[in-house]
Amino acid sequence: MLHALSERLIRIAAVILVMGLLGAVVAGVVSRLFNRPVIWSEELAQYLLVWTGFLGLIIASRRRSHIRIDVFINRLPRRLRLGWEILIQVAMIVFALAMLRYGVALIGRNWDVDWVTLPLSAGLLYVPIPIAAATLIIQALIEIALACQGRIAADPEPGTQPL
Repeated sequence: MLHALSERLIRIAAVILVMGLLGAVVAGVVSRLFNRPVIWSEELAQYLLVWTGFLGLIIASRRRSHIRIDVFINRLPRRLRLGWEILIQVAMIVFALAMLRYGVALIGRNWDVDWVTLPLSAGLLYVPIPIAAATLIIQALIEIALACQGRIAADPEPGTQPL
């Protein structure tokens, strides 16, 4: 139930971000056509693109659809493959902890700086970093728990997962 709720929230966030990005770009293009450019549209689109990228990282991690070269790992005996999976997930946790640490620092360092065109904090640009990091840590811990139980989640075939 919690998994289904989180999937739904992620999909809603993805739709909102992409629609906001599309709206900002269209507003900028249309306003330029009438020679009355909206000055904030480009900056907003850039920030929404960054947010969308981090949401994509979360989605790819949850679906196990991130880049993964497993030619050699798949040839190992099952126990070694499980060990490698745990090692890979520990490396993901270390990476995510670095993202968490530096993401929070970036937010703090930029919170008192305003956007160039809108009266919003530049720290907002960095808010998705710790969110994505926390999500990566949780997902890696789930993967480690599965590996410790002797199970490895199957990697999906390309193009078989719903959007």
